[in-house]
Amino acid sequence: RKGAMRAGSLLGASTLRGLSPGASSPRDVPVRSVRALAHPRAASESSPDVAAGLGERSRRGDSSSTSRRGSFTLGRRRPASSAQTSSRALETASTAASTSAPSWKDEPAIGPLGIERAHLPRHVAVIMDGNARWASERGVAVATGHEAGVDTLRTIVRCCGAWDVAALTVYAFSHENWRRSRQEVEHLMSLLERTLVSELPSLVEEGVRVTVMGDMGMIDDNLRAAIAHAVESTETNTKLRLNVALSYGARQDIVNACRMLATEAAGGLLDPEDITEDLLGEHLASRTLPAELREPDLLVRPGGERRVSNFLLWELAYSELYFADCMWPDFGEGDFREALAWYAGRQRRFGARGIAA
Repeated sequence: RKGAMRAGSLLGASTLRGLSPGASSPRDVPVRSVRALAHPRAASESSPDVAAGLGERSRRGDSSSTSRRGSFTLGRRRPASSAQTSSRALETASTAASTSAPSWKDEPAIGPLGIERAHLPRHVAVIMDGNARWASERGVAVATGHEAGVDTLRTIVRCCGAWDVAALTVYAFSHENWRRSRQEVEHLMSLLERTLVSELPSLVEEGVRVTVMGDMGMIDDNLRAAIAHAVESTETNTKLRLNVALSYGARQDIVNACRMLATEAAGGLLDPEDITEDLLGEHLASRTLPAELREPDLLVRPGGERRVSNFLLWELAYSELYFADCMWPDFGEGDFREALAWYAGRQRRFGARGIAA
């Protein structure tokens, strides 16, 4: 198929096509249910424009800046007045979203899976691939494919909650995606921000805990605030861990972990002989998850490609890899059932003989 999309983006390659009438930039698009954006039949459920209240985006700076180094930390220090303004705007946006976005309870019910829990993966990782090709095949704007991709993500999150999958890690935006045009990146970041705000009430209601891993050095204050708010608002939830890989690259993550260990050793805080796999793992971005959940049991990649694209290279060492030919927006409950049924039939020996898990 034409236009194969580079993996690693929640919303894929993007342009500003497909914005609502009168919108000249992603910031002009109202915060609304992404279901309404992807499906015209739901357009009447759109909410008032509260995105503008989140303020202007900060300048990102050069892509080679050293500010991109280091692991994710919530909340860069800012002047008090700016932080207070952002906080008030975010509260306003969240309140509006909670009253306008449809609850997940209004979505079609997820049916029983019919697979014994012992045969299910505890942690599923997903590379969400194919939004742009999906849009191209239908002759619609790429942005429409991205919105439909968010619909699919909502469905898979709901399936994981219904079927007792403990953790779901999704490749939202790769480290390499920063090489794309500024216009494209800003559109992706804006949609991610709006999705976090509009979906947060349902995430809280359904017991989903949100964590984010990656290098946040290039993320602007508005998205940073939305992330921090989602993480804080869901930190006591226990039903499902939704781990979002944002501005993430596995090679960069491993290098960063090695640098941290080398710094500790050079400072006399660590004997190099004490460096183990577990210790290195404690310095990777996936430490956002409990130790027993950091390594995915199953990787799912729709979109027809057969590669892992710099995603969780350390953690995927013994993961089962499942590839589907359908594009991410078409990957629904039935497709996820097939992936889990395939996994249930696998025998995992972890290098040994006669021992299956």
